[in-house]
Order: sequence, then C-alpha cells, then structure tokens
Amino acid sequence: MTTSGKSWSATIPDFDLTSPNKLLRMHFAQRARLKKAIEIQLVGFGDAPIPEMIPKIRVEITRHYGYRKREFDLDNLYGSAKLLLDAMRGIGVIPDDTPKHIDLCVEQKKSPDKSTFVTIHTCECRSM
Repeated sequence: MTTSGKSWSATIPDFDLTSPNKLLRMHFAQRARLKKAIEIQLVGFGDAPIPEMIPKIRVEITRHYGYRKREFDLDNLYGSAKLLLDAMRGIGVIPDDTPKHIDLCVEQKKSPDKSTFVTIHTCECRSM
C-alpha cells in the first residue's frame, strides 16, 4: 500500500493508553467520560482542520511510556487503543474502526525523557 497526500497527526502529552484490564473494570459512564476527555485532547493537540479522508486509512499509534510505566504485551497494546480509536471516530478523523476502513499499527517505545505521551499519525492509503 502506498500513501496519498491527506494526513492528520496529534501528540497528546501527559497521556497514556488505558489497558483493557482497567477498561473492563470501569463503569460505562466513567468510560464515556474518559472517551469525551480523549476527544477534547485530540482536537486540542491535533492538526487543524481535520481533513476528510476516504478509506482505507493508515492509523499509526505510538505509546511512549516513561518513568514508572511498564511495557504492555501485544494483545493489551492493541486493546488499549480501542478508546482512542472510538474518540477518533467521534471527532471525524476516521469514518469507522473496522478493518475495512483502517489499517491499524500500534507500537510502543521507551520515552527518551521519562515522560509519557501518545503520538497518532493517520494518512490515506491506496492499494498498489
């Protein structure tokens, strides 16, 4: 797949992805408030305006974990992106979070300065 011109990026400082283990124990109203807070951060720290992209959209999420944080295993890493993807769908960055609409890549790195933050990059892709 190759990428075309439209893209959108955001870096959310002092933010960490929520493990599915924590999400499963949250009350649904608490999850809804957390999703709304993530939407506000995406709008505040993301590129403006949000371009209208057509599927298939490449979504790259990188978790930079810092001081007193541990690396997630792979299934928890991808599961922790669920709330973030729902928030991205809520503000119109992606039309839907199905494999038909997005090509998802989630990774994690140790933060160089001990801070915890998340970077998101999206771009349109087309088949070769």
